[in-house]
Amino acid sequence: KQWYQRRVAITAGDVLNRKGRVSQMQELENLIDQALALDGMNSSAHLWKAILSNASSTLAGFKKQFQNLKTMEYHLRRAINLDHNQAAANTLLGSLYMNLLDMPLLIRVFVNLFWEMPEEYYYEDALMLFLKAEEVAPKTSIENLFMTGKAYFRLDRTPCAKHYLELAMAQPVVTNEDQAFLEEAKQFYKTNFKS
Repeated sequence: KQWYQRRVAITAGDVLNRKGRVSQMQELENLIDQALALDGMNSSAHLWKAILSNASSTLAGFKKQFQNLKTMEYHLRRAINLDHNQAAANTLLGSLYMNLLDMPLLIRVFVNLFWEMPEEYYYEDALMLFLKAEEVAPKTSIENLFMTGKAYFRLDRTPCAKHYLELAMAQPVVTNEDQAFLEEAKQFYKTNFKS
């Protein structure tokens, strides 16, 4: 319960400076580590470990973000293995794959020189995860609908891509994250599906 209350406090914006966010992220990660120590079979705890380790590494910078990829992937896979109906974990793991696949070649080569990249994935892998999330929780995530459309587009399946992008743009915005994905979906649609 403590970690959830801390997350709500961060989401509500009570932490304004970077140092405070880093400190609170570390506190949340410690609480999740305690939860995992008590019950390593808790799918939600693994999901939150992935989310928080990503948030912490993002605040720490580019190097930490890449060093954290395997940790994030492990906990997302674990969350899915423990609960196949974990829509958020499917979406986040699919997004991780898409981000790695869409990484410019020069950055990928640079990263491979200094850190070990996760194993090779394909757009089909990401699409499968997005479709599973959609099966579990249909039309509840603008991010998932947008990423499903984007994966279909990368696979040259434009009618399906257009359909999912239009679904994403038709969903109500609930959070700031939804708004950001809605804007990204609109821009992607405008760029790739000019009427």
